[in-house]
Amino acid sequence: MTAPLHAGAQDPISLEKMRQTAAQGSADAQLEMGILYEFGFNMPKNNVTALAWYLRAVEQGNALAAKRRDQIMTGMTPEEIEAAQKLSQELAVQAPPATTTAPAPAAEPAPAPTEPTEPAPAPEAPLAGPPNVDTPPATP
Repeated sequence: MTAPLHAGAQDPISLEKMRQTAAQGSADAQLEMGILYEFGFNMPKNNVTALAWYLRAVEQGNALAAKRRDQIMTGMTPEEIEAAQKLSQELAVQAPPATTTAPAPAAEPAPAPTEPTEPAPAPEAPLAGPPNVDTPPATP
């Protein structure tokens, strides 16, 4: 059995962020999700879901995911493999489309001051508070 690469997501927030990153199309995150499900690290062990994530990563050319896919498939039934392929397709459909952002408008230069400005007054020093009564006086 091969040890997982990172199994880095240890808490629910990290796991959710990784799942979102995988759903958005990161092949590395998809591989990691497959590893987490295959070995049951902070996830329920589930070879069908693991294979589905590996298949998503393989579609993007992830070589390690291809090795994991081939290895995990040797112990799966044809029905499990088919279920994983279907789930992989569902994951692809759920992925949000890549968004293209419009370039930010060019910043306009700040208007030149029309009158000379005076320097801002210096802030006043804070008032000293009462001496610390909790501290005992120093003994010679």
